Amino acid sequence: MRKFTYLFIFFILTVSSALRAQSISMSPTRLFFTGNPGEKVTQTVTLQNSSDKDYVFNLNYKDWSREEDGNKVYLEAGSSKTSNAAWVSTLENAVTVPAKSTKEIVVTMQIPANASKSDVTNSMLFFTQLPQQADQARIQNGIGIITLFEVGLHIFYTPSGNHVKSLDITNISEVSNENATNRKVAVSIQNDGNTINDATVEFELTETESGKEIKLPAISISMLPNTSQVVQFSLPENISGNFLGVAIIKMAGSNDLRVGEKNFKF
Repeated sequence: MRKFTYLFIFFILTVSSALRAQSISMSPTRLFFTGNPGEKVTQTVTLQNSSDKDYVFNLNYKDWSREEDGNKVYLEAGSSKTSNAAWVSTLENAVTVPAKSTKEIVVTMQIPANASKSDVTNSMLFFTQLPQQADQARIQNGIGIITLFEVGLHIFYTPSGNHVKSLDITNISEVSNENATNRKVAVSIQNDGNTINDATVEFELTETESGKEIKLPAISISMLPNTSQVVQFSLPENISGNFLGVAIIKMAGSNDLRVGEKNFKF
């Protein structure tokens, strides 16, 4: 009898639109907890299964951080200085979401009595799909490949006294690139507030001689306090001339703007 080795491939899904494409949706995809040291707070997340099959998920925790380019890095739970993974719990370590149904999961955060009254913390709760007999393996070169999914739920804690939303533009520059057909401008941003900040970054160029404006597609960001991020905008091909570049940051839930300017010669 021929034996097969089974390879399990996991796809991490943290955006609701991607989840819907797989007939599983999560709402919300981020939980924002607040409170005082020693308090216990709860919130509910809902998984909806619109498919004709049951899904079984194992629950586990990770830490995460963003690199300067915005790339997310996952770490072992409890290894980050800003981790709150040990504060979070659920009633079940595994959940089943039957076909054509929804499942509510109560997420509890026990804020330690000695928790900082100023530091924002974060972690991620993963719902990892467990293989069932109905999951058929695709055989390649004697290896059975079963594709499974991990649904990621972001978890944040903000002390109740943190209310300052602020982002600062620290630099605007052209990215050094030998490929002249793929030129970019980088906008460096610092979260100098004390809360999580969702924002939209816009960048536009105005040719100084003709006044012609070039507006580049806006980019959304989400930054933890005391972090930096570099947002890059791709420039049009064959751009040439003298331009005034303007970067604009629009913070969610605020009418406050940040604007930076720099002259460019392409």
